[in-house]
Amino acid sequence: NSSFQKCVVLPMAAHSLWVRFALLSVLTLQNTGQAVLIKLAQIRGSHPDSLVVMLFAELVKVVGSILLFFSMEADNSWARHFYPSSLKGSIKLLPTALLFAVQNQLLFEALHNLDPAVYQALSQLKILWAGVFSVILLGKSLSQIQWVALVLLACGASLVQLESGMCGGKGSVVAGDPLRGFVAVVIACVTSGLAGCYTELMLKTHRMPMWLQSAQVALASAFILSVTLQSKRLLAASDAGGAPPRELTDGFIPLTWGVVAIISLGGLMVVAVLRYADNLLKGISMVFSLLLSGFVSVLMFQTEIGIVFCVAAVVICCSVFLYQASPTTVSAIDDREGRPSGKVRASPVMGGNKDVA
Repeated sequence: NSSFQKCVVLPMAAHSLWVRFALLSVLTLQNTGQAVLIKLAQIRGSHPDSLVVMLFAELVKVVGSILLFFSMEADNSWARHFYPSSLKGSIKLLPTALLFAVQNQLLFEALHNLDPAVYQALSQLKILWAGVFSVILLGKSLSQIQWVALVLLACGASLVQLESGMCGGKGSVVAGDPLRGFVAVVIACVTSGLAGCYTELMLKTHRMPMWLQSAQVALASAFILSVTLQSKRLLAASDAGGAPPRELTDGFIPLTWGVVAIISLGGLMVVAVLRYADNLLKGISMVFSLLLSGFVSVLMFQTEIGIVFCVAAVVICCSVFLYQASPTTVSAIDDREGRPSGKVRASPVMGGNKDVA
C-alpha cells in the first residue's frame, strides 16, 4: 500500500506543480501583455470604440466559458443548470456584470493617459478596496498584518502618482494626463474590489459551476455593452442629422484583435486561478507583472523609471506578499452556513477584470 501511494501521490503532486507554474506564467504574461498591447495599439493608430472591443471580448469569453464548462464541469445532470428556476438566480449577477463593464471602460481611459508600468503599479490598489469591501460586505476580519499591508499599498500607490505627476510623461512616447489616468485607475479599482466581493457573496448564497457562472457574467456584460453601444450609435446618428453610423470595426487594426483576444484570455485565466490555484500565486503574478511592465515600458515607450518609482514598486510588492500570505478570519456569512467559528481562510478574492470576468 505504501509503494502504491507513493506511485500515485508523486505524479499528482508533480502535475499540480506544473499546473501552478503554467498558470503563474500565463497569468503574468497576460497581465503585462494586456496593458502593453492596448497602449501599443493606441500608439499605432488603433482608435476603435472601446465598447465594441469589450463587446467582442465578452462574446469570446462566453464561448470559451461554455466550452470549458462542458469539457470540465458538466455531468449527466448538466441540463438542470439551464432550467428557468436555476436561471432566475443569474439575475443576481447583473450588478457584477455592470461593474465589470464600467471597470473595463476605465481600463482604456487609464492606459490612454498612463504608461503600462505606472498603470500596473496603481492597479494594485484593487487589493486595498477588495480588503475594505470584504470587511463591509462579507463581514471578514483582517489581521493587523493585513491592515499594515493595505496602508503600505496606499503609500506605494501615492509614491507612484507623485513621480508620475512630477515627470508628466517626460521622456516617454506616451502623451496624456497623469491625473486623469490616476482617477480612472482608482475608480476602476473601487469597482473591481466591489465586484469581486459581491461575486464571492453570490457564490456563498447561489452555488453553481464556476465556468458556467463565468459564461453568465460575460453574457450579461455583453448585453449591457450592446444596449449601451446601440444607444450611443442612435444618439450619434441623431446628432449627425441621419447620417449612417460608423461601422462596428471602424478604427480596428490587426493589433486590435490581439487586444480582444488577450482581454478574453484574462477573464478565463482568473477563473482558472480561482479553481486551481490560490491568492499567493496571484500575488506572485502581480509582482512579476509589475516588474516586467516596467522593463517593457523602458524598452518600448522610453519611460523614465526614477528612484521614487523603484521604491514604490518595492513597497507595493512587499504589501502584496504581506496581504496575500496572511490568513483572514472566517466571516459571519460562513458562520451562518455552519462553518466553525474562529477558522481562518485565505485572503479575500482579489478583484476584477480579474475575478470572475
